[in-house]
Amino acid sequence: MIGLPFLRLMLICMTLLLFGCNFDARQSFIDPKGVVAQNQYDLFLLTVWVTGLIFALVGGALLWTVWRYREKKTDDLNSLPSQSHGNPLIEIGLIGVSVALLVVIAVPTLQQIWYTNEMPEDPESNLGAWFDGETAEDTDDEPLIIEARGWQWWFSFDYPQLGIVTGNEFAIPEGKTVRIELRGEDVIHSFWLPKIAGKVDMIPGRNNFMWVRADEPGYYYGQCAEYCGESHAYMQFRARVLPEKEFEEWVAQRRQTPPPPATESWEEFVTLSANDPEALPDTDTVKGARLFFGKGTCVQCHSIDGTFAAGKLGPNLTHVADNGSIAAGWLENINPDGSINREEQLQNFYEWVRRSEDIKPGNLMYHDPNGLQNVDLTDEEVHQIATFLQTLR
Repeated sequence: MIGLPFLRLMLICMTLLLFGCNFDARQSFIDPKGVVAQNQYDLFLLTVWVTGLIFALVGGALLWTVWRYREKKTDDLNSLPSQSHGNPLIEIGLIGVSVALLVVIAVPTLQQIWYTNEMPEDPESNLGAWFDGETAEDTDDEPLIIEARGWQWWFSFDYPQLGIVTGNEFAIPEGKTVRIELRGEDVIHSFWLPKIAGKVDMIPGRNNFMWVRADEPGYYYGQCAEYCGESHAYMQFRARVLPEKEFEEWVAQRRQTPPPPATESWEEFVTLSANDPEALPDTDTVKGARLFFGKGTCVQCHSIDGTFAAGKLGPNLTHVADNGSIAAGWLENINPDGSINREEQLQNFYEWVRRSEDIKPGNLMYHDPNGLQNVDLTDEEVHQIATFLQTLR
């Protein structure tokens, strides 16, 4: 027999579970901010109401039966109740009701699947209708396209029409339909952006896609939702929704090459660094840049537009200091108003270079044959690299 303390414990646990349905949680699907997310939320509510109705009817019938046919003091304990084989009308009726309820859930579910699997006709979202900046040839009649790629354990975002590549954070315009093409580069990942859209797998060798249209500006948080290895739980990303003009400004800014620390061009910096390092200023930024392109072996995996750093195994770092986080969203350095906390960012850069294996176990930056496990950097050198990274904006 179940005791009262156990029932109390169960009630407390069930109450605590309600805290998992917080509207304010940054990855809460019950606070939709996009048309796809809203439709999925509406479908979820439909299933909740249908299953709630079933629970109420079946549970109510069960309680009534238990109460109606409970043992009474006046009952003859030696007599048997009348025996019957059942009621065919009720049995067939319940089967019919079950089928009807299944149809009620299945039809809108299929409609939602078809709705998300086809790009909507939205001429106002085509680049030629709203984007005033330069785009690739013959793209005016296309929506904005973002190629999202999943790696262990980070995301890359390529804008082929705009000539931009970012790592772990990307931006989209408010109120415009955007096509996101998805693929895994090593193992199966899953792209999940709950407040704006749903979840679609990223599979090596297969091109999937989703489309999104965000209603409100702001930061939106997502993550990989398919177990993909040792640091799966630390594989996150950020989507930034911007008003149309701010998005164009963001594109223009992201197209710019970060200036070298002490020369007119990166070519000049590399030449002096190799042939006449004494001609360069004796600053942490300059020393950090030299370490980045030299002893630190960072260019083996990372790229910076406009420089000879063209690695493909790690995130593009061209404007990494403009991001609100590093390490695929795990180390945050963003203030509540959306501005960057530079002091915290510098510390995050330092921590990531110094102890990336502790922060994200199994990461390639540490375990690659040319990775940090085989590079002997002093604390001062790590600080210098972090100082240089903070100039990439």
